[in-house]
Amino acid sequence: MALYNQFYQSIDKAIVEGNLSEPFSAHDVRARCGAYSISQCRSYLSKHARGNSAGHLELFERVKRGQYKRLTFYVKRDRYIDLLEPLFLPADPVSNDIIKYFAALLRVLGMEDKGWDPYAESRATLDDLNGFFKVKMPRKWFRKPDQTHWRLGLLLYTHIVEMDAPYEVIMNLLRFRIGDGFSPNPFFNYLSSKEQKSFSRRGITTGQKIKIIKLLSDKADLSVGAIFDDYYDNRLRNAISHSDYILTENGFRCRGGISGNKGFEISFEDLDQTLLSAKAFIAAFFAIDHSTRSVWGGTAGRAIPYDAHYKGMMEVLADRNGLMCGFKVHWPNGSDSTYRRTEDGVEMVNCMLAMEHNTLELMVGLYASTPGTFSPLVEKDRQPVYTNREGNNDPLYWPGDGSEK
Repeated sequence: MALYNQFYQSIDKAIVEGNLSEPFSAHDVRARCGAYSISQCRSYLSKHARGNSAGHLELFERVKRGQYKRLTFYVKRDRYIDLLEPLFLPADPVSNDIIKYFAALLRVLGMEDKGWDPYAESRATLDDLNGFFKVKMPRKWFRKPDQTHWRLGLLLYTHIVEMDAPYEVIMNLLRFRIGDGFSPNPFFNYLSSKEQKSFSRRGITTGQKIKIIKLLSDKADLSVGAIFDDYYDNRLRNAISHSDYILTENGFRCRGGISGNKGFEISFEDLDQTLLSAKAFIAAFFAIDHSTRSVWGGTAGRAIPYDAHYKGMMEVLADRNGLMCGFKVHWPNGSDSTYRRTEDGVEMVNCMLAMEHNTLELMVGLYASTPGTFSPLVEKDRQPVYTNREGNNDPLYWPGDGSEK
């Protein structure tokens, strides 16, 4: 982890625990975060203050000489991460079937070859738009650079609001938590019968998605739904999407259609908070998604018992960056079921979506003609035989079956 990130997190932790108040000085940080010298505290605070001349990552706001506070963006982002964490990293990932949990994290939709995952393109688009905010815009091409930044911010906002993946992942994780299973179309079952009939023609609006997420968030006894109150504004989304707005000296103004009877205005100050919250949400989503797949990627190479009836052994698969990218279930009859998502597409072997059962169904291979007591997949008086883990030829054993002796 970069040193500046460790420094910021130590300050954030001290504030959350009530040991440090904002604004704070280098001496305050030194007293509360003993891992750093006074010179390091001064250096990090100055180097990472907003508007620093070297272009370092901006983490702090200088409120007056020697006094700092965290930038609002990071405060919001970290609060959203805290709200999402129990959803992404549940205390019990097993009881409701860990396959459904993994399917939610991996966004299982079925077989896909290279170039069919819009999630990667959406992230790249957001990175590109964010990059423009760091570029000095010459007046030769941009007569009003400040307004250009607002326009880019509005494009960024609509892209964040309309992205499917964050809502679908959050929704499926909520479904997993309350025991409703996994679905590649996670909202459909929660629509009214009238809405379901029109789904094939109209789909589902962002507002409907958020409404359903809030309902399940309450049912799961979580506060995830509160995040969307900070940034989702359907009037704003609609005005930007239909180019029914202008920027004035004071802020955002929407005519509200031809008649103008639904017109409204948003001050730049309020608009800034809305855009900031949207950016903080998507940053939090990307961060918790990355950290969750990193946690599970750290278990790659191990095999954990899965399905006490068939006696499968599950292996987490990780990519070259150590992030979980799939899983493989080894069955005791020498077959296995694999799901893996990479930049080159999706590998899906002996598994398929089972929409009617709200799960990802795994095929176990051939059943034994005369099964013993160990598993329906193993012949009587025969030992279970599992396929090898990736990069590991050590044989697998079901715990306590006696075959490892």
